[in-house]
Amino acid sequence: PYIIPGRTGTMLLPPDLAMLSKSHPNVFAVKEATGDFENMRAIRKLCGPEFTIMSGDDDKTIEMMTDASIGAAGVISVVSNILPAAMWEMVTAQLRGDSKKASELLALLKPLIQVVTVKTEEKTPFGSATCRARNPLATKTLMNILGMPAGPCRQPLGKMTRTGIQMVVEAARKAYDARPELFSPVEKFFDVEVAERLSEGKYLEGLYYGSY
Repeated sequence: PYIIPGRTGTMLLPPDLAMLSKSHPNVFAVKEATGDFENMRAIRKLCGPEFTIMSGDDDKTIEMMTDASIGAAGVISVVSNILPAAMWEMVTAQLRGDSKKASELLALLKPLIQVVTVKTEEKTPFGSATCRARNPLATKTLMNILGMPAGPCRQPLGKMTRTGIQMVVEAARKAYDARPELFSPVEKFFDVEVAERLSEGKYLEGLYYGSY
């Protein structure tokens, strides 16, 4: 199961998950995206040590893995759509007990993690409005900027605002400037130059609304 009440508006409680896992052998893992560490601990307690807990939030992965009362096995990641090798390296480092390296990689990935959802204030003829570009809009937009053929989002998600897309580009630049080699797999596979794509406006064309 995938527990994400922020999207579904409902919650799969730990006792329900435990009953499912005991009754159905194919229910042996969960993608946990509640952000509630007490809920995660309850899942581990009720479902037992063999049950697999996967983080559904990139930024909480290391904490979920290092908390012995949760014992997450890894992450089903958003940022891995762009930097899969770096995310794999982070999780692998933590699994072998190298918390220092895992934390360093998490810090390098943090700029991209912070723009999984982008919140901006937009001016309209009727005043200011809050705009939330929800996942996966920002990630797919960045993938398209980098030359990765992600395509558009399905409705009701559309495009980003001009302000929002600039926030995404700035975050990617920050991650790239900190360690360019993280983006080497993207450059090699898609035959692109990341620095160029993050600096030239032509790669943003058609990916954002001209006005709110």
